[in-house]
Amino acid sequence: MNTARLFHRVHGPDGAPVVVVLHPLATHSALWQPQLPAWSGRFRVVCVDLPGHGRSPVLPDVTTLGQYAEEVRLVLDALGVDRAALVGLSLGGMVAQAFALAWPERTRALVLAHTSARTERAIRDLWSTRLQQAADEGMAAQVPAILGRWFPPDFAAVAPMTLQWVAEQIASTPFDGYAAAIGAIQRLDHLDQLHRITAPALVIAGELDAAAPPALARLMADRLPHATLTTLPDCGHIGNVQQALAFTETVGAFLVQSLEPPAFP
Repeated sequence: MNTARLFHRVHGPDGAPVVVVLHPLATHSALWQPQLPAWSGRFRVVCVDLPGHGRSPVLPDVTTLGQYAEEVRLVLDALGVDRAALVGLSLGGMVAQAFALAWPERTRALVLAHTSARTERAIRDLWSTRLQQAADEGMAAQVPAILGRWFPPDFAAVAPMTLQWVAEQIASTPFDGYAAAIGAIQRLDHLDQLHRITAPALVIAGELDAAAPPALARLMADRLPHATLTTLPDCGHIGNVQQALAFTETVGAFLVQSLEPPAFP
């Protein structure tokens, strides 16, 4: 019986290694469109809309990152997938951590991009302020500030249509889904548990990322037993969009190395 409650789509050949992609806050799985043509040729890519985002319903009983990860697990169960790699960006990276901690035997590899493993008190307070603003003004009013945090000014100046594409995702996110995800982010505290994740990991930082600075990526990479750290130069918070080619190839090479058996003559 299919017990999955999250909207998901599968791209790529049957029998290929499975890669689950998890999107940032206030977006949805379409944000991975720059990567799909390349990755779906080698992998079975499962694109998931997290609760209250995209075409997935708001789930009032899902309030923690562990519960978000449980919903992702139910998607894999419904697809008959025992083990997968997870690629998470920002909020998606936090959910991927929670999944790997809860189900290490089902985690083949992990990509943590533009994310963190602990939300400090000052950042929790900042999230509360942003949430109140969204409650007072609506999601559309949040778009300029979010885009300003996510994309460096030089990129924003030359990519107005790309930013409009992202802006539409932000504005269409239900407030209740946004609020629930912020609550989960505020309770993020995985840092002291990362040593338990033994799967190969790739940590990606953006040199100009104000939302998840490179220092946070280094902190995670230092705690993960089998991690590689890559920093994308001149890049902000949404590296898979701003530097789509570099992101696609860097992550793709890691996934090939981690998931595909070596060829022997």
